[in-house]
Amino acid sequence: MISGDYIVLIVFLLCVAVYTVSYGVWTWKKGNRFGAIMVFLVAVLTVALPVYILIFKEV
Repeated sequence: MISGDYIVLIVFLLCVAVYTVSYGVWTWKKGNRFGAIMVFLVAVLTVALPVYILIFKEV
């Protein structure tokens, strides 16, 4: 069962990812395509790596 601490952590990470993606969209609109792709990659890794660690730490 996922504890409340994990839920708070995941919600925080999702908030950080949404903020980062919004910056990536702004960067994309300004014409910096490569920079926007890298920002999107950072946003995905911001959520994916901690969640991966939380899931496999339990096993």
